Amino acid sequence: MKVAEFMSSPVYTVSTERSVQHVSDVMNELEIGSLAVTDHGTIVGIITSRDIRSSHPNRIAADAMTPSPISISPDQFAWEALELMERHRIERLLVVHEDRVLGIVTREKLQIKLNQLVDPLTGLYRAPYIQHIGEHFLNRRQHFRLLFIDLNNFGEINKLHGHPVGDDFLVEFSNRLRALTSEQDYVCRYAGDEFVVITCRNEHEALQLETALSQPVVIHNVTLSASVGIINGYLVPDFFSLPFRELISRASLLSTSLKQKSLA
Repeated sequence: MKVAEFMSSPVYTVSTERSVQHVSDVMNELEIGSLAVTDHGTIVGIITSRDIRSSHPNRIAADAMTPSPISISPDQFAWEALELMERHRIERLLVVHEDRVLGIVTREKLQIKLNQLVDPLTGLYRAPYIQHIGEHFLNRRQHFRLLFIDLNNFGEINKLHGHPVGDDFLVEFSNRLRALTSEQDYVCRYAGDEFVVITCRNEHEALQLETALSQPVVIHNVTLSASVGIINGYLVPDFFSLPFRELISRASLLSTSLKQKSLA
């Protein structure tokens, strides 16, 4: 799910000296919510329908626009674009490749699609997200470590305390995952009580993450632990020839083996 799939093109422009009223008329005619603002052929800002509503119609676009627009590459992931918008509290990004503006992508369009990938209980992305990430790295021949996390005794917790309490455990563990991971990590709730992390950390930091995730935590006076199966891409000879599904299967089997040992 790359930015290129969500961008609108072409990018319509207006010069800095045109009036806000003129900008409004152009947007209404084209039925769009923004225009790139140019000065001598160079894009210097973006003006949106929100900017227009808060500006006098006789002012010029240069006064009403948001200057120095932030851009993103068409090859970046859609969720990276959304995170960038949230960080800068903006609604749109220019899509730029090799100094050429290809289109505009909006927060609204991204959210509609990406909400379909979010697990409603935990707020984490679901399995298709991690599939996209893993396949992307494999295609780029970029090494990574895959952590398959399986909660221990979760079925017993559900039986003893009920599914609402089980849901509380999943939410708390998801919050713990968020707290322990960083920008180098990609996290999802894979299925049920299983989670997957793809990390680009070095070996030492990846082992620290594995250790932290394996540590028991107490939730509602009940101890919860996890078994973590790791596939280290640097140590798998045929790593880039394997489908991502196979890597998931191997990591899952490792976590299952660890879980069985913990219960023995």
